[in-house]
Amino acid sequence: MDESVLVIPSKHNSIFAIPGNKHFIEYFLEIKALKCVATAKRYKKSIEGFFKVTNVTLISIDDIKQVTIMDCEQWIKEMIERGLAPNTVNSKVAALSSLYKWLLRYTDNYTSFELIRFNPFGSMQDIKPKIIQVRDTEFLSARETNRLLASIKTDTILGLRNKTIIYMFVTTALRKSELTKIKIKDIITFNGFDIAKILGKGNKPDVVKLQPKLVLLIKDYLDRTNRSVENNKDEYLFNGESSNKLNGAKLSTTALNKMLIRVSKNAHINKVLSIHSLRHTAITIAISSGCTIEKVRDFARHKNIATTNIYIHSINKIKDNAGDSVANLINI
Repeated sequence: MDESVLVIPSKHNSIFAIPGNKHFIEYFLEIKALKCVATAKRYKKSIEGFFKVTNVTLISIDDIKQVTIMDCEQWIKEMIERGLAPNTVNSKVAALSSLYKWLLRYTDNYTSFELIRFNPFGSMQDIKPKIIQVRDTEFLSARETNRLLASIKTDTILGLRNKTIIYMFVTTALRKSELTKIKIKDIITFNGFDIAKILGKGNKPDVVKLQPKLVLLIKDYLDRTNRSVENNKDEYLFNGESSNKLNGAKLSTTALNKMLIRVSKNAHINKVLSIHSLRHTAITIAISSGCTIEKVRDFARHKNIATTNIYIHSINKIKDNAGDSVANLINI
């Protein structure tokens, strides 16, 4: 029988077939993608890696049933020995565990039929590597941000690209995945304002306002890369680094982080920064400048204002600190 069919007897002895006759794991990944496409892609890669196949469609229900606790332990042991980060190992285990949890739901009330009986990845707590809590995301002050931007020379296309990217992050509070997906055709004028159309969390369409200086940088970058909205509208706005740097390749988030580390080092900024640090920087500077919580929430595109409050609380805890009052009364 076709492996894409989940054989679950009902009281009428029929079977529940997957819509569109899809393979059962493909269907599982489609369900996951409804919430987050990136998560579905990670799950697919992890599942293929564990079963050592090039495509999930090569995995059968019988393959699923044959996996033992020992198989799971050995896989985790191999990943740790290969030097994979604890977060990476745990993420891969979570992907397989999620697949098994989903398959466990397929049971029948009339016949007590169970597609699978247990999740071998669900009892790996004692072997999964412990995740060491890292310090909070570092961010830049307005002065450090100015120093960072001033240190980037724009006499090369790569330098101009890097400066434009960083300035865009700190004036729009974009997430890294949002920036890398922007295409030239997404830069438009709406009601007299320059904006960029983006795909936010969950691939939700949204827009961000582009400041005048940023628009000038983008135009300069397009001119220097011999591109235009008319002729190159479907290309990604920011090119990845390649042999000619002009091939329209999508910029990877890994390349973004490496770029930021390089330019911050050149600017003599001794902080452990990631691209998320730039979003954190944008939000923090906005709060420090006196913007209302509502404005900051909209700027950061937070779904819940409680998330914005976390940033505000962190700043206020330092800004309006009780220790200041104590120090004013104590002489040394």
